[in-house]
Amino acid sequence: MNKPLLNVITKPIYGWVPLEHLEQFNLPKLTSTILPDWAGEYAEALSASTETPLELAAAMVLAACSTAAARNLTVQVKADYSEPCNLWLVAALPSGSRKSAVQAAATKPLLFWEMEKENELTPAIVRINRERDFLLDRIKQKQRKAAKEDDVIVASTLMQEIYEAEALLPKVPALPRLWTSDITPEKLGSLLAEQNERMAWLSSEGGIFDLLGGRYSNGIPNLDLILKSHSGDSERVDRGSRETVRLNNPLVTIGLSPQPSVLRGLATKPGFRGRGLIARFLFLQPESNLGTRTLDAMPVPQNIADNYTSGIKSMLNWVENTEDDIKHTLNLSEDAYQEWMDFSLYIETEMQPNGLFAGMTDWAGKAPGAVIRIAGVFHAIQYAFEKPWEYDISADTMYKALELMAVITGHSVTVITAMGVNKSSSKSEHVWKWIKRNKKTEFTIRDAFNGLSSTYNNVAELKPILEDLVERGYIRIEERVKVGPGQKPSPMVKVRPELSEDWL
Repeated sequence: MNKPLLNVITKPIYGWVPLEHLEQFNLPKLTSTILPDWAGEYAEALSASTETPLELAAAMVLAACSTAAARNLTVQVKADYSEPCNLWLVAALPSGSRKSAVQAAATKPLLFWEMEKENELTPAIVRINRERDFLLDRIKQKQRKAAKEDDVIVASTLMQEIYEAEALLPKVPALPRLWTSDITPEKLGSLLAEQNERMAWLSSEGGIFDLLGGRYSNGIPNLDLILKSHSGDSERVDRGSRETVRLNNPLVTIGLSPQPSVLRGLATKPGFRGRGLIARFLFLQPESNLGTRTLDAMPVPQNIADNYTSGIKSMLNWVENTEDDIKHTLNLSEDAYQEWMDFSLYIETEMQPNGLFAGMTDWAGKAPGAVIRIAGVFHAIQYAFEKPWEYDISADTMYKALELMAVITGHSVTVITAMGVNKSSSKSEHVWKWIKRNKKTEFTIRDAFNGLSSTYNNVAELKPILEDLVERGYIRIEERVKVGPGQKPSPMVKVRPELSEDWL
């Protein structure tokens, strides 16, 4: 059995407490071959052209592909269990990292498709609106006539004609819309109802967390709809005096690239952790390359950009080429199912009290389902120009999904662990970066103070920070025995071996 997660999360080692991450320490990186075909080629080229980490481009490209796939594809895992293809992806990077440029490029095919549909449908919508206006005028004429009619029978006949005319009023179709970047939960419900219960929330910021946290509702979290839109659970959205919005199978895809500071503290927001919002996200937090860019990268080759646009559009047109209410089912091959089952059992074992995911069972419990969704989107990409529902998801595709999930897991453990950490952790991170920069596997507390004397006034200020690093599993402090006369020697600090193995 392959266990790709075993090498991406730090396990406790003898004599050391479990590691509580401060930063993106030794986090696994994506390889250019994980995303399939034209999507992978574009993500790699976009990363190179914008000089941004591959994880950012891959997340935004995958979110765009998920937006298309989730419109009418579902993965059947067992007779009584299926997963949709909408993903919730977050790739966090600091301001100035060209996140907006990456998000705009990845989303461009969605925008092009919307514009094409607008040009195609606008003449028909104008015609329907004119027909509707004409019929409404006729109805108003009958209403005025009925209001003035003294004969009850005649008035009743006119009212019946009005009811029949109203029933025949043509419905004005909404222009197709695939995504939004800033919307209230209430408006999201209306938009889902208008757009066949499918929508994406794509943004280079993290404003969604403020909106869900109650920015416009006196700080009261509004999570019901967004939580249900992860799995397609039915929902009713009451809008005051307006008609209730009824949603039977709403699905929302999310692709965000906020600053890391936005993610810190999310676990303390009411309901975010307890109701499972955070557990639904797949996090990536790559190391920033600010300060090392050449600022002279080549643009994405046109043929790669064209292939990406064609692939996304072909996926979007699956719905256009079938009846609107048809949702296609993807099935797993036997080998793919076995790969997934092995992974699921591994995750289950590691949720025990002494397991890797003991502190985040909420997130780990959803990991097997996330792998199914990723495999579904990968399969959709692979067969974008065909009918993916006519082919089973292969073991190779499942393995690629597991590879991606291994990277996501390493990052998510770090991100979720850091949520709710107080500001004092920044001091610990500062000291740890000094240790890393100087590649000190062993040093005294006095050595550390001498190296950090421009920041700390005395050793007493530094000691609590070093003790915090001890509690987090980064270092160990050992007292030294005094030999002979003189001052007691400064305690020795030793760095966790697996953190410094490549420093020598």
